[in-house]
Amino acid sequence: MGIMATPGVYIFRNNGWDAYVGRSDTDVLRRVKKSHRAAKYDRQVQIIPTSSPRAAYLLECELFHKLDPSDNDFHPRVPDGTNWRCPVRDCCWS
Repeated sequence: MGIMATPGVYIFRNNGWDAYVGRSDTDVLRRVKKSHRAAKYDRQVQIIPTSSPRAAYLLECELFHKLDPSDNDFHPRVPDGTNWRCPVRDCCWS
């Protein structure tokens, strides 16, 4: 039996440092495979499944602010059709 598609967040590292935080609202494992092939990151990737796309967005925001990854140029995108806000206090997206 295969792994079911689930929303989630992932962290890519470069030379042991947190380099990129990303998410998938539908299938985090598929997104990691696609994104990892296109970049030069360490082989070990942290994947955190979540219960919903909203939970993935909120966690991605928290990790974006906490880790300050070097390769994230922009704040996590709010999914189209939602009015979700960043959970981090004093963020311009909160």
